[in-house]
Amino acid sequence: MTSGREASAQAGPDDAVGAPVRRARFQPIVDLRTGRPIGWEAHPHRWVEDAPDGGLAVLASLEAAGSPPDDGLVFVHVSADLLGDPRLYEECERLGSRVVVDVRGAEVDRLIDLSSELDALATAGIHLSIENTSGVSLALIARVRPTFVKLDPPIVRDIVHDPANRSVVRAYVAFAEHEGIHVIAEGVERHDQLDELRSLGVVLARGPLFGQPSGDWAPPSPRRRRPPLVLDTVRAAKEVLGGAADADAVAEQLVVELERIGDCSAVYYERDGLLRCVAEDGHAEVIDGIPVRSGLLGSAFRAGGLVHGDDPHGGGKRLAHAIHVSDRAVGVATVVSASGFTAEQESHLIELVGLAGTRIAEVGAPRAATAMHVLARATNELALLTDVHQVEIAAARLAGLVGGMSSTMFALPGTTGLDIKSLQGPLAPELRQLSPETLRRLLDHVGTASSCFVAAERSGMRPELAKLCEAGASSVVVLPVRSGERGVGLLLLADHAPMSLALDVREAIELLASGLGRALDMVMLVDDLRTQATVDTLTGLGNLAAFQEALSNMGARRRGGWALAMADVDGLKIINDTHGHLTGDFALRSLATVLHDVLRSEDRMFRIGGDEFAALLQDVDPEGAADVGRRMCEAAASVMADFGAGLSVGIAIPEQGERPDEFIDRADKMLYEVKRSERGTVRVAPSTERTAD
Repeated sequence: MTSGREASAQAGPDDAVGAPVRRARFQPIVDLRTGRPIGWEAHPHRWVEDAPDGGLAVLASLEAAGSPPDDGLVFVHVSADLLGDPRLYEECERLGSRVVVDVRGAEVDRLIDLSSELDALATAGIHLSIENTSGVSLALIARVRPTFVKLDPPIVRDIVHDPANRSVVRAYVAFAEHEGIHVIAEGVERHDQLDELRSLGVVLARGPLFGQPSGDWAPPSPRRRRPPLVLDTVRAAKEVLGGAADADAVAEQLVVELERIGDCSAVYYERDGLLRCVAEDGHAEVIDGIPVRSGLLGSAFRAGGLVHGDDPHGGGKRLAHAIHVSDRAVGVATVVSASGFTAEQESHLIELVGLAGTRIAEVGAPRAATAMHVLARATNELALLTDVHQVEIAAARLAGLVGGMSSTMFALPGTTGLDIKSLQGPLAPELRQLSPETLRRLLDHVGTASSCFVAAERSGMRPELAKLCEAGASSVVVLPVRSGERGVGLLLLADHAPMSLALDVREAIELLASGLGRALDMVMLVDDLRTQATVDTLTGLGNLAAFQEALSNMGARRRGGWALAMADVDGLKIINDTHGHLTGDFALRSLATVLHDVLRSEDRMFRIGGDEFAALLQDVDPEGAADVGRRMCEAAASVMADFGAGLSVGIAIPEQGERPDEFIDRADKMLYEVKRSERGTVRVAPSTERTAD
């Protein structure tokens, strides 16, 4: 193989001795949101197809062109076989620019086998792009994880009139957003194609509309672009928004400016995970409190840019764009138009939102949610929790949100005091050192008060709190968690910074502590009711309802997967008649204990009637099921033989396609065959030789 520079002199099959070396030409790849190039693609492609070096000639020729402006990317077509060649890295390092190696979709299968080479590319700061993706599954692309994927020119060519092509583009855009990949539309020639691509969420494009390949880093061709917005309109908007005194005033003025684009508009700011409407005009009704993970506005907020869609209330087309302050989305501006939007109107929206974000950065971000707002969210979350463990885990996190302190701890009664149930924050190691006895003393110290807090003043504080301050805590809040009037738990918040908590914040934390107490009472009550509904009160085993639920969850599996054992006490009536029902109950409790003990941890035992038991045996074959049944009979004899009683067992292994009532009936028949012929033993029902449908 020749070196990279020698290959550049032999770049094409038509080159002769003494012929001039072929130089690369470049075509811009444009960000449709700004109209500026993010990079350039090197041409011609046939260098890769004709030359034996897989694309090194193109890379070697780029050095003469210099670096692209503004640290733009350079897309170079290479063969997949070149990815493991050290000369690729040498040429990329020599260029000193941000290189994107462009591999054809037909070679994706090859790329999957080059995982170490792809890792080396990423380590070297070289991006990967996949072109000619028609016919390549998204699953394969996801495995390769390129930085860019390119939509083929044939898809773009008929995008306006072909619904199937639009569906393909939608699928690629949704896939790319999920996987963190950028989509580039190739071969864009007309403005109607550009408008359609924008409406589908495509933000990067290349093609004749933006200029032909040239010998330098040419910007997108001005003569092929639409006229810019009227400068006076943008200048006036900048002056008006620049006069807004705070973030709310910016929103009010932005709504006025958006009236130039559509029929009705609104501005939302994010607060505690919800988009809250702070200004609107022209809407018959306003949907407020939209989760940032939901709907068109949530999509715009998460994507951080422009999103198109239909107005859900039938108002026409809707545009939504995230409002950014210091690269962080703080809200969304949205506008609706019955007649749709032109490219100029979309550009105007982008400029207005950018101006609004700049002004918000100057006057201060939107007001954060108050402690009471956050408390309301926390209370709603607590109301949805269904067991004690969920409440324990959520307690520390919710306390940190409401109180605004970095470290939190929640403790409930244990054997020697209070045991920590949840813990978070930088002071967690120090909080974890507090013993159960210390936590109990802190709870007793608060007594009947609502809270105890320590700020900058430390003299005279209790030793337990002093230890926390010595460990770095400058602020501490201790709150009792009560059930009725009785303190049962402890909520503790701490922070390295000295914080003077306002009364409304302290009240919000105290209300949260009260809510935690009520939530614990409620979930424990529900747990008791659930236990009563599913547990046999005499034996402590699951009852008939629990058995039916477990049977339903198991489902009819393939033969050999599991087994159902039906058991019946032989002679319980004799025990009751001879020794009395108290003795009979004692015998049943003893029997339940030994039956539970002989089962494996994955098996479950139930009492489904007066003297009837059932067991669900996991992962057994007929022989293994029979062995478990024999152990059940032997265990029963150890506690029932003195009363002249025992246990008979019938087992069925569900077969494919068999209904529950059918295999229960087979187990029952085996049980009663045992009781008629040989009590105190076990039998497994034979296979029915059922075949799958």
